Amino acid sequence: MNKLTNQQIEQVNQKLIDYGFTFIDARIEVLDHILCLIEEKENKSFKEATLLVFEEQKEYLKAQKLMQWSNLIAQRVSLLKDIFLNPVFILLWIISYFVYENLPYSNYNALIEDLAVMPIALPILSFIVLGIYTFSSKNKVASTYGALFTISFLLMFYLYFGIHWLKKMDQFPSLVMFSGFTAISLMLYYLPLFYKIKNERKFKALLKQ
Repeated sequence: MNKLTNQQIEQVNQKLIDYGFTFIDARIEVLDHILCLIEEKENKSFKEATLLVFEEQKEYLKAQKLMQWSNLIAQRVSLLKDIFLNPVFILLWIISYFVYENLPYSNYNALIEDLAVMPIALPILSFIVLGIYTFSSKNKVASTYGALFTISFLLMFYLYFGIHWLKKMDQFPSLVMFSGFTAISLMLYYLPLFYKIKNERKFKALLKQ
């Protein structure tokens, strides 16, 4: 079989979505494997080769489909890199700091007291948004969920331990820490977009092969 056209690749991609590969990062890896096998069926039409490959790879597809969910908790190192080494995180931290610095509070401790739950309240809405995203999106990214639980753990630590000693610190270091945790919370809203763009680039690279 000749090299597959972009339209044929899109058809295989949609077939994988229908099969249950709604996490785009997992689907791209499987898609690349399936496309290579289809192209190897030189004496078959595209339709015949596709049906044959999906039948031959039935067990592989089942295993990979199940692995989508295990990937939700298997990406801690890359997640920390995506969060803390991301220029957007630094930008959000700086913006948060200057917003808090310029709020009309005469008493710094009152600011910390009133906004202490802000870094926790921000991820609460993200749980709702990601819940809707889980059931509606066919291009979910496993890393997004790993980031959600990683950040939630960090913010739980902040809520139960950090806020107590934050109040005992001087104004500058306290505000730096407080705005830093707010920036971590805000990353929950940015990371889905970040991962979506990254995986769309991978998919476009497959089309250009």
